[in-house]
Amino acid sequence: MVKRKSSEGQEQDSGRGIPLPIQTFLWRQTSAFLRPKLGKQYEASCVSFERVLVENKLHGLSPALSEAIQSISRWELVQAALPHVLHCTATLLSNRNKLGHQDKLGVAETKLLHTLHWMLLEAPQDCNSERFGGTDRGSSWGGSSSAFIHQVENQGSPGQPCQSSSNDEEENNRRKIFQNSMATVELFVFLFAPLVHRIKESDLTFRLASGLVIWQPMWEHRQPEVSGFTALVKPIRNIITAKRSSPVNSQSQTCESPNQDIGQRESLSCDTSMPKVPLSPLV
Repeated sequence: MVKRKSSEGQEQDSGRGIPLPIQTFLWRQTSAFLRPKLGKQYEASCVSFERVLVENKLHGLSPALSEAIQSISRWELVQAALPHVLHCTATLLSNRNKLGHQDKLGVAETKLLHTLHWMLLEAPQDCNSERFGGTDRGSSWGGSSSAFIHQVENQGSPGQPCQSSSNDEEENNRRKIFQNSMATVELFVFLFAPLVHRIKESDLTFRLASGLVIWQPMWEHRQPEVSGFTALVKPIRNIITAKRSSPVNSQSQTCESPNQDIGQRESLSCDTSMPKVPLSPLV
């Protein structure tokens, strides 16, 4: 059996689970958005999401939660929290008129949208730089990293083809690790396609200006050209088969033809080897 190649980090990330303190923390923040009527509790959840996910600040959290967050990679935390942030943001947008924020987004909505934009646009680059940039796990949680990191293209020289090919393969493995799953993309479309017009262009200013690359194409019924909305697809193999005769006929032909040749040869050899002698009459 042929074993398919896969990156080491991707196998480790998929094999490990999310610690229970992190799951409890995420559900506690989401519970404020699941109530029949939104109270003021959701504002604290929006602040917690931005503080922990975007700013990487663990000060003030319980020791068990801080230890659990430091035990996994930052990208694993982002992937675990992204469905929660999607549902919470969709809930706020659907209740925007009831909250009295028709003309202008509130502070909590701005924080949550900023968190969502960071998770979709900047988190892959930040997590990539922290994981492969030579920093360890402890220092990666110390402060926020730069959101715009220039990716150097690997242009191999003619004298070093092996090194360029290995660099390209390594870069492809990194991109595979820091990509959202198809289920996450489907969840985003399912939640925000009906609510896309709840976000106005006048809302996307200052901290939310980066989200224009997401919502502008959706207003125009197009797919956003964002790496977070793309996923690897296995190509379909086009196998061309030649027309062949049935195996029964081919076997019968191969079996009959040698026998016929042997029979003809035996008859010829018998005819040529034995001389013809006239029969004498019996006395």
